[in-house]
Amino acid sequence: MRNLILVFLVATLTGCQDTSKEMITNLNGYWTIDLVEKPDGSTKEFPFTNHMDFFDVDGTKGTKSRVSPTYDGTFISYGEAITFALVESENQVFLNFRDGDNAYTQILRKATKEELELVHEDGTVYYYKSYVPNAK
Repeated sequence: MRNLILVFLVATLTGCQDTSKEMITNLNGYWTIDLVEKPDGSTKEFPFTNHMDFFDVDGTKGTKSRVSPTYDGTFISYGEAITFALVESENQVFLNFRDGDNAYTQILRKATKEELELVHEDGTVYYYKSYVPNAK
């Protein structure tokens, strides 16, 4: 019985680590905001926007840039990239952002190849879809 409990705990912890690593890997790339849900339950949809967020993760650090696609398939960046540190704690992945004197945290709630969900420290949830360029 004792060995069975130990095997279950190891499998659970390993599964959480694999899920976290997969989500962090999936965070990389271009994302468009689809919906924002405020803590009071109100929502705002973004059916079309030519701005997107580009996440670039390298180990436990990363950057988030606001970009727009151009007609030739490249991207225009708006402003400086915001740096963040990835911290795994309590079976969650936290993105600790630092933008000058401004610091805030978001929880990486979901990151698949198609969908991304970030929960801001104020309770606002950002729902993203992966960016798919127009077919030529």
